[in-house]
Amino acid sequence: MKKPIQSKIEYILFLIFYHSTRIWPLPVIKFVAAQVMIFGGMVLGIRKHTAMKNLQMVYPDKSAKDRKKILIGMYKEMGVSSAEVYFGDFNKLYEDVEVEGWENLEKAIAMDKGVIIASCHTGNWELAGRYINRRHKLSVIYKKLRNRYLNDFTYNMRDAEGLIMIEHKKALRQIIKLLKEKYIVTIMIDQNGRKNGVITNFLGHPASTYVGTAKIAIKTQTPIVSAIAIRLPNGKHKFFFEEMILPEGYKNNLQDIKELTERVSAQIEKYILQYPEQWFWVHRRWRGYKKARKAV
Repeated sequence: MKKPIQSKIEYILFLIFYHSTRIWPLPVIKFVAAQVMIFGGMVLGIRKHTAMKNLQMVYPDKSAKDRKKILIGMYKEMGVSSAEVYFGDFNKLYEDVEVEGWENLEKAIAMDKGVIIASCHTGNWELAGRYINRRHKLSVIYKKLRNRYLNDFTYNMRDAEGLIMIEHKKALRQIIKLLKEKYIVTIMIDQNGRKNGVITNFLGHPASTYVGTAKIAIKTQTPIVSAIAIRLPNGKHKFFFEEMILPEGYKNNLQDIKELTERVSAQIEKYILQYPEQWFWVHRRWRGYKKARKAV
């Protein structure tokens, strides 16, 4: 959590920008937000070193120019998606949505056990969550923002959409309760699990991954559906729902948890590799993985 004074200053600056630009057309706001993010990343260097290090590790054969192009695209996507989330009219944004594999989610729902959606930070994942929530009961596991004021602002915005938000540190009991009530629970599986995770292969390299998705699925025998949000070249959104993965046959031990986690993660990773400029390379995804648990 950031210092209170710094958080207040950042939040005040955000509110000034937020209220002074709401009258602008959304395309203008998206353009400005994209340029601000690109400037912050490429010129001021916000998380630039981490992102470049990650890109070099995953794409050692790409030229520095190609990796830079991916990085600029990532900052642009961060800006555009943020503009849509904070300034966009979701009803209009839904008009530009394509969906592939929705039947996979419906099949999982039909099993009447609740559903765990495994997702990642690509495209406008916030829009994808709201899209699902307007059709089925949805809960999202989230990690608090470092700025508590901006965190509260964002939380209230999500809450107004009817999303049930669960802070990840207090999630386990609530997730199980919601699954019993036939909710869909979304868990982002592309973040660093640190010492509480298990060492898995992620984009070809060892990383610590949270075990919650696999562990809860095994415990409750809940189907898992991987869902990914992507922005198409024409600016429209496309949501992909992969074939469900059933936890049948997996036991509640670290080896099985690792195998199920990697199986789910593989469905996510192929989209990251296909649309690298849309994933958050600024995550310290591989940092400190040796502290995580290792399956024998």
